[in-house]
Amino acid sequence: MRNNLKENPGRRFIAVAAGLCCALGALTAQAQQRPVAFGTEVKGDWSLEAGSGVMFSNIRSKTSDGYTLVPASVMASLKLDDPSDDEGWWRGYSEFAFRSYGMAITHGPESRMVGLDFGPRYNFVQPGWRLVPFFGAMVGFGFSNTQDYPAPTTPRGLGQDFCFEFGINLGVRYDINDTWYVRLMAEYVHFSNAGLSEPARQNRAIDAIGPQLSVGCRF
Repeated sequence: MRNNLKENPGRRFIAVAAGLCCALGALTAQAQQRPVAFGTEVKGDWSLEAGSGVMFSNIRSKTSDGYTLVPASVMASLKLDDPSDDEGWWRGYSEFAFRSYGMAITHGPESRMVGLDFGPRYNFVQPGWRLVPFFGAMVGFGFSNTQDYPAPTTPRGLGQDFCFEFGINLGVRYDINDTWYVRLMAEYVHFSNAGLSEPARQNRAIDAIGPQLSVGCRF
């Protein structure tokens, strides 16, 4: 048999092809026995991302100071559950996010804002989807460099350095692969000192909205 294969290259090719087909069939059968993952959302309990964007205010009051904020942030998210296969259009999973941020105030009485916030997020996932819609909410606090009033009767700025923060966001995440993803979101954020600066200085809140883009990985 060995001599026949050496003398006839055609038989040698057929033998090699038959061996490859047998190996491929065995691998296919093994793969079919493995559980099928419902997309990249089941990979990794933690994720880490960095992003930036731009936000504009004031959207609630014509008398408040106008701001342009340029945020940069680092966010860590913990996956709280896994999606099940019987939830229909609501199918998805929830996360809890922790974020640190710094904002350059390019237009407004202050020049910077730094802070921390945290909150839940829900992701809508269907089998095989790479685009994942989501919505979430964040609460936290920040510190700015509030300026003195130009005149006692001309209040400007937030009223004091320390302020509380609340925000809501929605957008879409694109899963590049099991590890890397890109997130595009629109976020509304409210900064206020909740009246802690009064009566000495007015509590003048910031209400800002704008887009943000981030890149992240799971681990």
